[in-house]
Amino acid sequence: MKIQTIFFPAALALVTACSEEGEGTLLTRIYGEAFIEEGIPADVFSDGWAVTFTRFIVVVDDIAAHAVKDGERYAFDLVPGSDGEGHEVTELVVPEGAQALEYRIAPGGAADGGNAADADAAMMADNGWSVFVEGSAAKDGASIAFAWGFDSTTEYSQCEVVESVPNGADATTVITIHSDHVFYDDLDSPEPNVSFDIVAASDADMDGTVTSDELLARDITAEARYQVGSRDITNLWDFMTAQTSTLGHIDGEGHCEF
Repeated sequence: MKIQTIFFPAALALVTACSEEGEGTLLTRIYGEAFIEEGIPADVFSDGWAVTFTRFIVVVDDIAAHAVKDGERYAFDLVPGSDGEGHEVTELVVPEGAQALEYRIAPGGAADGGNAADADAAMMADNGWSVFVEGSAAKDGASIAFAWGFDSTTEYSQCEVVESVPNGADATTVITIHSDHVFYDDLDSPEPNVSFDIVAASDADMDGTVTSDELLARDITAEARYQVGSRDITNLWDFMTAQTSTLGHIDGEGHCEF
């Protein structure tokens, strides 16, 4: 009986602790950083171009952490200024502690939320696009316009959230979109260049606008850069579409599996 008297309270305390695991709220935002809101300056590009965006729309769904899933679909235009805060997406009530976020950028049906204009959200759904990039590039008095809709599907997982969720309180995580990746010149290099020369040179009809058809017609197989590894990619459009699968990050420079 003495043994039971000594150990029973400890066992009861352990059971009680397990049954009272705390939970908190993971506030999720999305942000395109200054590169989308203000533009990518010339010193970022290896060839001296500078890019500004008029629209940069991404469609996000399947947001989850700790098997707690948000069932909504969102279309966000990341160009409007946010004072460095990004845009509110959703809240997930999760067990306290470290978090790994999951999310998807993919084509699909109509969006349930987000800040994109209704017409833009409908455009994304109707065309089967997950990412839409519109703007212009400038260099030495020359200007090239673009408006590209991409249909890539990317599932991001194991995105390690910087903040741990406290019991009974909130933590914030930010889905971060890196626009400069659209202009990377290598699909595998850990340090690719950000370049625009080859895009500008794809303006076959010299009308100052580079279309997806012109990028599709641009053969990259003889390029010293624009390496694709074992992928069956031979043109600049497919190359840039593949790059859109690398846009998603977490909390700034944090990486996800995809």
